[in-house]
Amino acid sequence: MHKELQDILALIREQATPLALATLLRVEGSSYRRPGSRLLTDGEQVLRGSLSGGCLEGEVLARAREVLADGVPRLLRYDLRGEADLVWGSGSGCEGVLDILVERLAPASPPVWVGWAEAVLRHRRTLRMTTAIGEGFPRRRLDDGDIAGAGEILEVIPPPIALWILGASDDSRPLVRLAKELGWRVGLLDHRPAFARPERFPEASRVLAGHPTQRIPDLGLDAHSAVVLMTHNYLKDLEALRLLANSSAPYLGLMGSRARSAKMVAELASEGLHCGDRLHSPVGLDLGAEDPGTIALAVLAEIQARFRGRTGGSLRATRTAVSTS
Repeated sequence: MHKELQDILALIREQATPLALATLLRVEGSSYRRPGSRLLTDGEQVLRGSLSGGCLEGEVLARAREVLADGVPRLLRYDLRGEADLVWGSGSGCEGVLDILVERLAPASPPVWVGWAEAVLRHRRTLRMTTAIGEGFPRRRLDDGDIAGAGEILEVIPPPIALWILGASDDSRPLVRLAKELGWRVGLLDHRPAFARPERFPEASRVLAGHPTQRIPDLGLDAHSAVVLMTHNYLKDLEALRLLANSSAPYLGLMGSRARSAKMVAELASEGLHCGDRLHSPVGLDLGAEDPGTIALAVLAEIQARFRGRTGGSLRATRTAVSTS
């Protein structure tokens, strides 16, 4: 969702004509998209984002044109449970009740929440924003808690995952590209200056050269960080893990065999250092990956699952209703 939000924020900042923004505020039951999903439109076409599997977009565009004409926000409710889904679309299977806010955005004067959301991306702080829907325009405020008041809806926007890749070989390139496409912040660190060059990884936010002991303490790792070690150098990976064992990063991925990983873990344990279940090695989900591109897919899928509290199994085997977002 972060890439979508980043693109929407950029378009809002660049707008020269009024736009309408539709926000999925609340879902009862299951839905293709999660609360916080957004759709930006000029009234004629969707500029970015989505709210459903396609069953509601045409209807929301019609309401957006009304909002652009009179400037009055609309709070819309769509019941897609059971056979009602067939009325709105082609049976997308949302099976939920969706509350959607549509509001007009005037050019050159973005709403205050745009700045709050940009600060999340820039300063890596979780945004808790409460929206009150009543007469007139929606009222938003920053919130420190996790429970909204009466008549309010709380939206929590965490910062995007910060992925640090230790190792700037060619097999790191698809990992950088795919992570960037997800809206993650991506950095690379390599002890070889000839490999750690920004022009080799144009999608990366930062590319650093230096030994782990020199650079890792200054990476700013936090609870939203993931680190993948793929230097293919045993001593460099071991050196990095010594420092990462005491970091705040909840995900540490180590490229290599189980035997190699077990040897490192044993060496660290003898020094009183433990990574616990944060260390994933062999890294990635079991997708049958064979090349750098599919390996990158497997690694990013495992990181996503870890941060969402999921196991990474098939949705077919999931008994409870879940969103695929």
